[in-house]
Amino acid sequence: MKIAAIALAGGQSSRMGQDKALVEIDGVPLLQRICTAAQQAGSTEIYIVTGWQERYQKLALPSGSKFVHDRDRQGALFGFALGLAEVNQASNPLDWVLLLACDLPHLDGAILQTWANQLSDLPEKAIAYLPRHVASSSQNSRQNFKYQPEWEPLCGFYRSSCLKNLEEFIETGGSSFQRWLSQNNVEAIGNVDSQMLLNCNTPIDLLRVKTVK
Repeated sequence: MKIAAIALAGGQSSRMGQDKALVEIDGVPLLQRICTAAQQAGSTEIYIVTGWQERYQKLALPSGSKFVHDRDRQGALFGFALGLAEVNQASNPLDWVLLLACDLPHLDGAILQTWANQLSDLPEKAIAYLPRHVASSSQNSRQNFKYQPEWEPLCGFYRSSCLKNLEEFIETGGSSFQRWLSQNNVEAIGNVDSQMLLNCNTPIDLLRVKTVK
């Protein structure tokens, strides 16, 4: 199945203190690693949503990589909508889009490809195929100790046809991935290694990634 990929690199990286997309793991910038994994997963086109594409011009990105200018930088949901609109403007839009954050150091292209191979088996009503996790105990202590499963929206697949639904949600003031997904049919990816979903947001996170090999 042919898919496109959207990589989000529009965040301020305030907790990291430097641009996360350019942080190197084993000598390779994170954004470059993410795009390479997307290519390994079978993405024929990669759209990088960012407000500062000039920073990434010299990266060894896969052929077919394109920048989508995120002028307003209003967050991940808005960046996804921008990228998805570009995907749908292609002369031959693809059925599915792989959405990835730029700060996933343990992303595995082979595992992503395995997930992609399962897309044809999903029910037509499903707009996305995503991992999910349970909120931490500290989060649940503020929720009457009720565990609230949440989706991991920035490491999974979406039907390209969900753009209209997404735009309508945003137009009514919506800005939360979790709230939008809770209003739609989403299929869960099973048996996901938690390391695959690890975000590298702070210098401490980076140190852990570089220490644990």
